[in-house]
Amino acid sequence: MRLLKNILFGLLMLMIGLPLVQRTVPVFKETPLKGAYELPAEPDASVKTWFDGSFQEKYNGFAEYSIGLRPLLVRINNQIAFSVFDTALANGVIVGKNHYLYEINYIKAWKGWDFVGQKTIDDQVNKTAFVNAKLREAGKTLIILFAPGKASYFPEFIPVKYTRRASGETTNYQAYLKSFSKTGVPLIDFNDWFVKMKDTVSYELYPQCGIHWSAYGVTLALDSLINFIEKDRNIDMVDFSWNGVDIPDTLRNPDYDIAEGMNLLFKIPHYPMAYPRISFGNENGKTKPDVIVVSDSYYWSIFGKGYANRIFADNNFWYYNKEAHNPEWPAPRKTEELNIIDAVGKADVIMIMATEANLYRFPYGFIDRLYEALMAKGEVKASSTAATGDAGKEAGIAEIMKSIDSSPGWKESVQKKAAKKGISYEEMLRLDATWTWEQKQKK
Repeated sequence: MRLLKNILFGLLMLMIGLPLVQRTVPVFKETPLKGAYELPAEPDASVKTWFDGSFQEKYNGFAEYSIGLRPLLVRINNQIAFSVFDTALANGVIVGKNHYLYEINYIKAWKGWDFVGQKTIDDQVNKTAFVNAKLREAGKTLIILFAPGKASYFPEFIPVKYTRRASGETTNYQAYLKSFSKTGVPLIDFNDWFVKMKDTVSYELYPQCGIHWSAYGVTLALDSLINFIEKDRNIDMVDFSWNGVDIPDTLRNPDYDIAEGMNLLFKIPHYPMAYPRISFGNENGKTKPDVIVVSDSYYWSIFGKGYANRIFADNNFWYYNKEAHNPEWPAPRKTEELNIIDAVGKADVIMIMATEANLYRFPYGFIDRLYEALMAKGEVKASSTAATGDAGKEAGIAEIMKSIDSSPGWKESVQKKAAKKGISYEEMLRLDATWTWEQKQKK
């Protein structure tokens, strides 16, 4: 009995002392934790910081992150929370039914808890309609893209504690669709498309343990996007196709990205994913338009894999309208340092994309900035290949809407009509502007 106690005591001391030994003289090779975190620097001690307690406070934080075997201890703790309590100890991660993983922002968007208000959305859409008209005059194509969202695609696996809570007035997604439907702005709704073909597709469009669309979903979306641009601009782009798919035993990036950030000891069981074997045709005789894409992380699956570089010439990705990426540049640039009129003037196609979780900040300030620049300067440089479409009508309506909104008497009249009809001022504003434009055409 005494021997057993001594063995247990020795093991306890070893467990307590091993992290200190590992920190001082590393014995085991440690795998770093995944995710975004910043290691605190070791603080410098002084007489003042020692006696006022600030050194000890800072050193506690440093010691917590620098202790030996910390990654292993974190993974053990995270695994217990996940396996026993169905909880993810990762910021914003929600464990759904059957271990389907979500980020909380997707659930908030699906429930309408992040709704920014119809007026805010209508204002953005009206500015977008004006910008679209100006770009059309210059022979350019503006496309709004709604990427799919995991909460909308897999609502059946969202935990009950979220589904039973009351929803918001509406969602940003629904409000944007309603507002854009009254304009001529080109919109591609991949979110609705994915949900509708969920039960008929050959392979999964969303991974169980990731937050972005699958490689197969990206392939379908990119094929659709190319066809849309070709039709809108009356051009023949580089051929894009795939010949079968690979279904490996392990997931490829980013299909396990949420689970990776959870830092578990063991892999979460998941279904296999399909990866199309993509190919591109010869560029001879084909048109590669210049592009600016303003988007969240969903576009990395197109830009980061090199697909965009094969189908576009000057290939620009403005990540959240904060950081501009171009394969020809040695490093990214801050978008605020770029002249937006010059940048748009060089592009043939401008796309703005967001998944549902980011619609509360859509379109990332890009339309506001371009709208103000166009109001000040009035025009952008025309594309070498003109886009098709009824640009004159949209430009004329946008100008009349601006005139009504800046005329107190006319604006008040429209507001009264809106109240009488029971619709928003923005809706009535566009109706009156459209009627006025049509009457001018008859004359």
